[in-house]
Amino acid sequence: MVQGRTASLAQELEERRKAEEVLKELTGRLEELIGERTAELEREIGDRRRSEEAALSSERLFRELFQNIADPVYISDASGRILAANQQAVRELGYPEEELLALMVHDLDVIYHNDERLAGKFREFTENSPLTFESVHRRKDGSFFPVEVNALLIDFNGSPCVMGVARNISERKRGEQERLKLEKQLLHAQKLESLGVLAGGIAHDFNNILTAIVGNADLALMRLAPDSPVRDNLQRIEKSALRAADLAKQMLAYSGKGRFLIERVDLNRLLEEMLNMLELSASKKVLLRLNLTRLLPTVEADASQLRQIAMNLILNASEAIGEKSGEITVSTGSLFCDRAYLNDAWFDKNLPEGLYVFLDIADNGCGMDRDTLSRIYDPFYTTKFTGRGLGMAAVLGIVRGHKGAIKIDSEPGAGTTIRILLPAGALPSEEPAREAEEDRWRGRGKVLLVDDEETVRAIGSEMLRELGFEVLTADDGREALETFRSSSEISFIILDLTMPHLDGEQTFVELRKLDPGVRVIMSSGYNLQEVNHRFAGKGLAGFIQKPYNLSALRAVVKQSLARVGATSRQDEKEESP
Repeated sequence: MVQGRTASLAQELEERRKAEEVLKELTGRLEELIGERTAELEREIGDRRRSEEAALSSERLFRELFQNIADPVYISDASGRILAANQQAVRELGYPEEELLALMVHDLDVIYHNDERLAGKFREFTENSPLTFESVHRRKDGSFFPVEVNALLIDFNGSPCVMGVARNISERKRGEQERLKLEKQLLHAQKLESLGVLAGGIAHDFNNILTAIVGNADLALMRLAPDSPVRDNLQRIEKSALRAADLAKQMLAYSGKGRFLIERVDLNRLLEEMLNMLELSASKKVLLRLNLTRLLPTVEADASQLRQIAMNLILNASEAIGEKSGEITVSTGSLFCDRAYLNDAWFDKNLPEGLYVFLDIADNGCGMDRDTLSRIYDPFYTTKFTGRGLGMAAVLGIVRGHKGAIKIDSEPGAGTTIRILLPAGALPSEEPAREAEEDRWRGRGKVLLVDDEETVRAIGSEMLRELGFEVLTADDGREALETFRSSSEISFIILDLTMPHLDGEQTFVELRKLDPGVRVIMSSGYNLQEVNHRFAGKGLAGFIQKPYNLSALRAVVKQSLARVGATSRQDEKEESP
């Protein structure tokens, strides 16, 4: 019995030993599993912590970018309610942040100002595809500014929302408008330049014809008996020819090549002297006021051309006022014009910055719309039933010829102000201008008249003979050189600037080679400034513009022959023993 009990105890101990080994093995395995799981949990916790830190960092970065981006940024839900806005949006729109977050997108957007239009725009979105469009936003103070909106669908706090970056493009729009304006002005300038070349060419040929008409009528009237029945006919011919010559002058003025007799002009004195004429030109119901700045710098200009500008502008202003009572104010002054100011004026974009004298003609008439303003410099364009010539086109040509500019401010129903800018010169002198004395001067000697137009040669010869000269003629530069070589007693030469084969400039150079002291009076339908520019310092004796009559020819010849230091082979021959 004891032995059986002992065997049972031994078996039980063996079983317990085996159970303990199994338990020990299972415990080790459990510990391994716990260690592995613990390591996995640590990794998961680390990954989650890093993810959370990354998310927090990303959120901080987003908030920093969101708040510090230079453009307004809004986040809105599908209904258009603003959920978030950055500080630039607060500054740009002028709303406190709490007020801004209480608004809808359509409260800010002028174009997409209702839910239906806004929803229609949002329906254009596609996944991960931004939408870009232009609109106009309204500030709290009621002012507007153009924006370029870049919008994108995003997830915001677990919901699909729209984030929009609304860049203020006011500067870009101004730049585009300035570029379009400059392009338009360039196209207009090219058109004016082309028409100017055409007008100048027509006027030049026209003046050749008118020289014969005016000259013959002038001589015929001078030789005609006072009681002749044809005197009235000749006077009507002369009057019509002079009107045609005036139109030719306008055409040359439009081309920028009109006749300019440049002198120092006191603009204030000029306006005061023509005040009565300006008042007669305006309607009786119009009050004309002068607002002249004293001690105004002079301008280097042609006084007659400035008078034409003033007269044209006063007539236009009076007609803009019409039959009602109105007021025209004529003002003068000076101002420093910088590049931006000059770029906003017509016509030459290369005008230098500096001091300019201005002439303002302001009226309270009907004003002009955009279409009229865009065509105001077109030749013969008018809003009146009948036109009277080149109008503002001639004014522009005169201003161009004087290296000036024009600015126009006009609105329909608000009147018009036209400003003429001219480069400023010295302060005016108090010395009164001396009037030219009319005389019956006559000369003597032999003259060579060179012109490719037979009618000009014929009437020119007759007028020169009337002045006491013997006349030789040539129809081009080549014949002029041959005639000059074959004669040793030519007092002076009247030389046409524009001729075939050998033009006036080339002929002049060759004549100076033959005789450096030769007197040459250049004849042309173009202006004195152009001739002076081409012949500056080359010894030109004088200039006469076509068409001309006997008194004009007499004055030019007398002045040219009286120049100090001018000599000719005729003079040298008479002075030699």
